Amino acid sequence: MTVFDPDEVLAVARHLWTRNDEASNRSAVSRAYYGVFLRARDMAGISERHPMVHQWTQEHYERDGQKGLAKRLSALRRSRNYADYSTERHVTRKEAEAAMNLSQQVRAELRALAGRRQYRDSSKVSVEKSDPVNPP
Repeated sequence: MTVFDPDEVLAVARHLWTRNDEASNRSAVSRAYYGVFLRARDMAGISERHPMVHQWTQEHYERDGQKGLAKRLSALRRSRNYADYSTERHVTRKEAEAAMNLSQQVRAELRALAGRRQYRDSSKVSVEKSDPVNPP
């Protein structure tokens, strides 16, 4: 079981979004992604800390029939990568707001999914060694 609640990251994203300056917009987009990514990863039972964990998390939800959720996670990740690494263009308040709205949608989907499935909020299950949806 995780000690940290990823919803706190979403609260930070909302706070940053209210500041309306470029650094805050960029940080809000990044935090909006991480707030839902951490929850999605933990619900999937993925414990590895590896650069591919983002893709593995998306693929988990695709395999589980949650293709829309996986696409939204992917879109948020692209927005996060852009906000974090693309300094040649501005990240607007409108873009930050779009990321915030999408993260709220993903969070709601994750809550609904957690209510329907036996997902575990755990970081002890290995993606390569067991099926996190149907644990032993």
